[in-house]
Amino acid sequence: MTVSWNLNKTSINLPYSYESLVELLTRISKNVNNFSHYDFAKWCDNFTMVFDEAKLSPIVEIAVTVARNIECQWDLFLVNSYSLKDLENIDL
Repeated sequence: MTVSWNLNKTSINLPYSYESLVELLTRISKNVNNFSHYDFAKWCDNFTMVFDEAKLSPIVEIAVTVARNIECQWDLFLVNSYSLKDLENIDL
């Protein structure tokens, strides 16, 4: 059975893995990332989709939870920073 996801486009070209999430978080925490927070939020959303409904090891389950929280925080940032009219017209 082939699984197909409708993933977001992002400039981050890393596999969806626990190790990649740790690497991206490390880059952001050291302020040496070459990608936007928007791209990171999209990558995290993709990460959660890839592992949706999969049987996960405990460490990957934690990583999915972290990635989901990052993506949700991005959504909350947008909702709290822009009006609905602005969000409908914003070009991210």
